[in-house]
Amino acid sequence: MDATMGSIAPTGLKGKLAALEDFISMQNEELAAQRQEIESLRGDKAGIEEHYQGQLQELKKTMVGDVQRLQDEVKRHFVQQKAENQRLQQQIVTLKGEKTSLQQQILGLQRRVQEIEEQVGAD
Repeated sequence: MDATMGSIAPTGLKGKLAALEDFISMQNEELAAQRQEIESLRGDKAGIEEHYQGQLQELKKTMVGDVQRLQDEVKRHFVQQKAENQRLQQQIVTLKGEKTSLQQQILGLQRRVQEIEEQVGAD
């Protein structure tokens, strides 16, 4: 019975010390494995961050280019619209002048018609 008990649970100070050293050794191995896992995860995290930072920078660069292109396009359209507005305003001024001239001509012709009618009626 002592022989089986001795192999299962160490007795004596040397046996307990050896068991404790084995336990410490296992814990150190486990700790080393955990540290290695942590370092591996840190490396993965750094790789993922680098990947997404690269994508973010590419996206920013693309968006800045798109925004710049759109701003240039808006400016170009604004200049074209301003020129078109000026052209239309000039046409409005010209047409108003023509309208005034035509109204004056109509008044002049109405007076002549009236004068002619008066002359015909007087004769």
